[in-house]
Amino acid sequence: MQSRLITKATLLLSARLNDPRDAPRPLSLSEYHHLAQWLDGLGLTLAALLRADAKAVLRPYPGADRILRLLQRVADVESMLDHWVQLGIWVLGEREPQFPARLRQRFKTACLPLLFGAGPMDALDQGGLCVVGSRDSPEESHVFAQAVGARAGREGLIVISSEMRGIDREVISATLASGGRVICVFSDSLEKAVASRRYRDALATGRASRVTPFTPDARFAVANAMRASRYQYGLSDAAIVVETRQTGGIWLGADENRRQRWVPAFVRTGANLASGNSALLHLGALPITLQDIEQSPSLSQLLVERVISPSTRNSARGERPDLYSVFLSELALLDEAIASSEELVARYFGIELLQARTWLARAQGGIVPASQLKS
Repeated sequence: MQSRLITKATLLLSARLNDPRDAPRPLSLSEYHHLAQWLDGLGLTLAALLRADAKAVLRPYPGADRILRLLQRVADVESMLDHWVQLGIWVLGEREPQFPARLRQRFKTACLPLLFGAGPMDALDQGGLCVVGSRDSPEESHVFAQAVGARAGREGLIVISSEMRGIDREVISATLASGGRVICVFSDSLEKAVASRRYRDALATGRASRVTPFTPDARFAVANAMRASRYQYGLSDAAIVVETRQTGGIWLGADENRRQRWVPAFVRTGANLASGNSALLHLGALPITLQDIEQSPSLSQLLVERVISPSTRNSARGERPDLYSVFLSELALLDEAIASSEELVARYFGIELLQARTWLARAQGGIVPASQLKS
């Protein structure tokens, strides 16, 4: 109940509603976190702002008048919540237990405090394979995307992408056609998406989830599209870039994932290769071909083996891909008795005790609670 009140307060403070022109501007992400931290210092949460004494609580806070005006939008928020419920759209706040833990862990204060969606919530923290590509791609990339989607669908591997025309839509369709599950990340117009016929059956049967960190009626904006792109990586265990130029959203998303080291990234190689694909290979992305997809007994096992195999060293730079993100994702799934022991972790991953100790120490404050790091 407390977490839902916090979510309601977050909506009041940070969501753009059908406000008149003279309405106060919603809090930015940094302003939201500053207020939440200030309340934490008082031993309070955002839920305290819904109490009758909110004005007294906020009296010493800078910009209190603006916050109080935002909190007066209760009727508007209630109306929007009812509207979204009728459309089958749910709302999650970052303090709610169903909110994907991996988003909080990977993005930290850059994680937007709300998540809107339709379809199963539990799929959002199960990981999966992020697959992205340019809208206008050659035939080779479309065939590759179809092969990835078909394999993922048959193996029960969740595919995470968008519904953008081109590669993203291709891989989503192929995954669903093979009986698989998908998560579609939106940057705008979730209301229109849930009302469309595309993937309606998959949504109704629980094989598709649609999510966005922006209000469901949000219009397209380049900045929002970039933020939504990172959520595709943030929800996944690994990523495949099918096609990209060296500019644009696909490139920027892949490069941010490389710099932040959220998940291991693969890039399509083979005939008719885009310049962006070649550039990502030189920057350390792992190569993967259509033959790899078609001939491997298991797609998920193929990806794991490519990440941990010394043969995947980048020949251009002589560097081994960073394995810490793989370790971190797998560690979160282990039994506490194993995850809390350096010796058992080392044995489980087949690594040296010193390496296990180093990675466990690095995980403090991240995906593993500090209490689990004591042997």
